[in-house]
Amino acid sequence: MDLNILVDLVKSNNVYIGNVLAIFGAALGLGFAGYGASKGLGTSGSSAAVATAQDEKNFPKFLILESLPQTQVIYAFVIAILITMGVINGNMNLEKGFICLFVGLGLALMEGFSGVYQGVAASAAVSAAAKNPKVVGKVIIYVVMVELTALLGFVFSILVLTVSKVY
Repeated sequence: MDLNILVDLVKSNNVYIGNVLAIFGAALGLGFAGYGASKGLGTSGSSAAVATAQDEKNFPKFLILESLPQTQVIYAFVIAILITMGVINGNMNLEKGFICLFVGLGLALMEGFSGVYQGVAASAAVSAAAKNPKVVGKVIIYVVMVELTALLGFVFSILVLTVSKVY
């Protein structure tokens, strides 16, 4: 099939490939971040539930530890909104569409994996704090260290989208 035939078909149907690539990137980033956050929340939530059942007074501090993996999907959601704003505002061309696709792919990997592993760290922190309540302030640092990875991915994504004038 000749590539020009495909390009003509796309043009005749008012399909803008940049928009499609951008939305796919946003969906990819948000989807994998959501998966990682959900998996992390499940891991940390199961440990928090057991520790709370042992002593109900632990609920507030373990809720904080358990909920930290949720931030990854919040970061990806903000990036997805910025990309969608670029599409809505008509700023998307093929080049910017590919930029958004690759931003979404990078975000999917960073946010997805950090969500899973932050859940593992939070689960261990909950278990440690349940055994020794004095260490809650110390073990939360281990969980926050994983957050740094997610935060760096978020900041880099905003930087790339801003420099590229996507939104």
